Amino acid sequence: MDRIDRTTLLGAIRLGVGAALVVAPGFAGRIWVGENADGRGTRVFARALGARDLVLGARILQTRADKKEAVDFVKTGVISDVADVVATIVAFRHLSPARRLAMPLIAGAVGALGYAAAQAAE
Repeated sequence: MDRIDRTTLLGAIRLGVGAALVVAPGFAGRIWVGENADGRGTRVFARALGARDLVLGARILQTRADKKEAVDFVKTGVISDVADVVATIVAFRHLSPARRLAMPLIAGAVGALGYAAAQAAE
């Protein structure tokens, strides 16, 4: 997969995840944290997290023709993914066993894909 394909994939993933969290924070949040995502405060944070990924995804897609700018947004996304992994590990004891494993793996995989895309582009 070349840089443009990876960049497009990353942008689309971020855009989709972000949109899901903004539009349906309870549903999308439950995938990550379980039934605790139904609280009003948790939905606020899910929407905020979703807005971050929505903006990152949109900017990656908008700038993918400009190699340096696209790589900068991809790198920002990688940093965000690392933060998501750390946040999940911090909340480890409050998550179900499946989420303890799945969510860091998912965030880590998207981060690794972003890192590989950035490395390939540089």
